Amino acid sequence: MKVKKIKSSAIYYALYLSLIFALVLGGLILMSGLNQQFAMQMDVEEILIDNASSGIAYGQINFRELEANRPTKIRLFNEGVDSVEITKKPWGAFTVLTSKSMHKNRFHIKNALLGAGNSNTTANLYLVDNGKPISIGGDARIEGNCFLPAVGLKRAYIEGKNYTGAQLLFGVSQPSSKQLPPIRTDFLEELKASMGEFHPWAAEQDTLNASFSESALVVVSDGFVDLTDKVITGQVKLIVQDSIFVGRNTVIENAILKSKIIYVEAGFNGTVQFIASEKITLEEDVFLKYPSVVGVIEDQNATAAAHIEIGAKSQVLGTVFLVSETMDFRNPPSLTIETEAEVDGFVYCAGKTQLKGKIRGHLFTEKLFLVTASSSYENMLLDGQILDNLPENFTMANLLAETIFLKQIAWLD
Repeated sequence: MKVKKIKSSAIYYALYLSLIFALVLGGLILMSGLNQQFAMQMDVEEILIDNASSGIAYGQINFRELEANRPTKIRLFNEGVDSVEITKKPWGAFTVLTSKSMHKNRFHIKNALLGAGNSNTTANLYLVDNGKPISIGGDARIEGNCFLPAVGLKRAYIEGKNYTGAQLLFGVSQPSSKQLPPIRTDFLEELKASMGEFHPWAAEQDTLNASFSESALVVVSDGFVDLTDKVITGQVKLIVQDSIFVGRNTVIENAILKSKIIYVEAGFNGTVQFIASEKITLEEDVFLKYPSVVGVIEDQNATAAAHIEIGAKSQVLGTVFLVSETMDFRNPPSLTIETEAEVDGFVYCAGKTQLKGKIRGHLFTEKLFLVTASSSYENMLLDGQILDNLPENFTMANLLAETIFLKQIAWLD
C-alpha cells in the first residue's frame, strides 16, 4: 500500500487557518460578552436616572418633611434595592432638590429648581380693605379672581382720562380682609441665611461659577461692586454690604445677588435673584428671564422707605416682592411698575403699589397709589392692567404660607 505524503506547507496552512478561526471565534465571544456587559451597564444607568427622577418627584410632594441641608435616604418602591438620597436646600426665594441614586459603586445625581405652582385659587388681585373704594381710569383693566375692599371699584376721571372699559371688573370678586395673606414664617430667614465657605470679592476676576451638585460659592464684599462685563453662573451667591451696579453686558444665570442697593443698567438680560434691603432699580428695557426674582426686605436699620422701581419697557418673568421687618405705616415700602413695563408672575407688596404697566398673573398689595406731574392720588389705578392669562405651568417663588406642594421649574447643572 502506497502512503501519500502531505507536504509540510499544507500542515502550516491548516494550523494558520485554525488559528485565524480561533481568533475570530474568540473575538466574537468577547464582543458578545462586552455587549452583554455594556447592556447591563446601560440598564443600570437607566435605572439610576429613573430613580433619581423619582427622588425629585418624592421631594416635591413631601418637601415639608425633609429637613433643610441634611440628606434624607429613602428606599423606593418598598423593595429595599433602589435607594436615593434627597437633599433639600433653599436657593434664594426658591428650593433646590438634589436626588442621588445609588447602586453598588455607581450613582447618578439630579438637581431640580422648585417653586410654588400657579394655582387657580390664587387671587389675581388681593387689595387690602382700608374702607375706601378703588378708582380706576383710562385703559385700566382688572381680570380674574379678585379680593377687593367691600366698597368695591368706581369709575374715575383722572388726568384728563375717562375709564374706557365696558365693565369695572372682568372676573369675580369677594371681600378682602384688612391684612394681606401671610408669607411663610421661614421665608425671610431662608433669604437672609448664607451657607457655605465665604470668599472675598476680587474685582479683577471676570468669571464666577459653581455647580449645583457641589457646595455653593459665596462671595462677599464690604463696599461697592461694579458688575460690568462679568460672568456669574450657577450656584453663586454674591453678598455686598453697600451696593451693586449690574452692567448691561453682564452675564448672570441662576445666581443670587444681595446688597443694600442694587442698580441694573438699561438693556441687561439674564436670569437672577436680586435681593436688597433698601432699593432695587431696573432701568428701561431690562429683561429678567424666567424664573427671576426682584425682592426687597426692609430691615429695621433702613434709613429710607424701601422701594422697587421697574423701568419703562422692562419685563420680569418670575416674582417681585417687597416686605418689611418693622413696618412704618407713615412711610410704607413702595413699588412702581412704569408705563409699558410688565411683570409676568407674582407680585407681593406689603406697602403701596403704583401700576402704570401690566401684571400678567397676581398682585397682592396693601394699597394702590399714583403720582403724576400735577398731583398724587391714593387708591387709584390709571391705565394699569392686571391680566388673568398666566400659563398654568408657570411656577413662582415659594412665598405664601398656603403653598401645598412644589413644582419643578428647571433642571440644574
